[in-house]
Amino acid sequence: MHPDRNRRGSTVVMFTLSLVFMIGVLGLVVDVGWAYFRRQAAQAAADAAALAAAAASTSSPDAFVCGSNGIACQSPTSCGSSIPSPPANNLQVGCLYAQSNGFSAANGQNVLISANTTSPAPGVSGVQVPYWITVSVSEKNPQTFSSIFGQRFLTIGALATAAVFPAPGDCVYSLSNSGVGVSLNGNNIVSTKCGVYVDSSDSGALTVVGNNAQITVSGADIEIVGNYSAHSSTQVSPAPKTGMATAPDPLQFMPAPAIGACTSSGVSLNGGTLTINPGVYCGSVSVGGNGSLTLNPGTYVLEGGISVGGGASLTGGGVTLYNQSGSISISGGGIVQLSPPIAGTYMGVTIFQNRANTNTVSIVGGAAQFVTGVVYAPAAGLNYTGGSATQSLSTMLISNTLTFVGNSYLTASPKTAFSGGAGGPTLIQ
Repeated sequence: MHPDRNRRGSTVVMFTLSLVFMIGVLGLVVDVGWAYFRRQAAQAAADAAALAAAAASTSSPDAFVCGSNGIACQSPTSCGSSIPSPPANNLQVGCLYAQSNGFSAANGQNVLISANTTSPAPGVSGVQVPYWITVSVSEKNPQTFSSIFGQRFLTIGALATAAVFPAPGDCVYSLSNSGVGVSLNGNNIVSTKCGVYVDSSDSGALTVVGNNAQITVSGADIEIVGNYSAHSSTQVSPAPKTGMATAPDPLQFMPAPAIGACTSSGVSLNGGTLTINPGVYCGSVSVGGNGSLTLNPGTYVLEGGISVGGGASLTGGGVTLYNQSGSISISGGGIVQLSPPIAGTYMGVTIFQNRANTNTVSIVGGAAQFVTGVVYAPAAGLNYTGGSATQSLSTMLISNTLTFVGNSYLTASPKTAFSGGAGGPTLIQ
């Protein structure tokens, strides 16, 4: 055979193989792009299904009791090709939402849904939840030209987990089951535009001392497990609802921050100015005289508490103070302005005292004291003064007992990642 003919034949074979390879690569690009698109669609379907099932569970008066009022709990179970309409429980609502987003067994896809009241939710460590729903969706996509590489199908999938957090509805909670839960003394005026809940079963669970003290709630209720005591019924408005069931801690599922190594031995400032950064403060933080301490945004772990007195000032935006031990004392005539983070785990939370710490939290800085966000000290007494007649605060007070030391004005309950605002369903994975 002529040598040129052999070369031409070899060239044709090589060109053919190269063409096949190029087509395969092109097909792989197309397949990967299509898989990415379908992966996004699967995630949207999983998110929608999990949130829909969670939202359907919040309409129940026994919201998180498995098998009660349409609230279902189960291990991962296929939605199946036929979903009842109307759905019999909240998980079937989730299946319908997955179907409406293009994923169902009838289309050859797989939708698994599970739920329970166990905590934490599977695969989401460190987040305590009262009820969770997990949705997994998957499908097999046939490969086009890229199948020449031996892969005929590509399985894509997505996972979503939603949790349901309770909506507190109130901005003042006293969690003690006995004794005086909330008290006002002297000429104090307490005005809120959100509710007050007192868990004490005592006959004086809410006590108003002095003829001129007054607590007024606008657009919400005062609810008490026990009863209240006042010189005149006009000092408490509206008339409290008594004999109520005990309210749970609305932030019971909020995790405490991890505590690492010390980043500071503490702060002692008596005059002058200082700016500090988030970290673990193993000694106390103290500001006195005319000192001015500024906190950069972030979480501050306090091993020895914090005290602000005299004419000292304390300012910080986007901060959370986690008080591991020691006490919190903020008083005097200086300017105190603290506000919480607007996103993240501690969104809306300004002060978080260790649940085992019984040291009193005292925030009584007077008219120049503006601490917005949640003040959370579930095992401790709280002495509080905040806001003014012209500037009420978006603040939530949660403590074992609460004493209003001076005039206080609260306008709304701040939203957190675990309650507040409307509460309800939230994607956690």
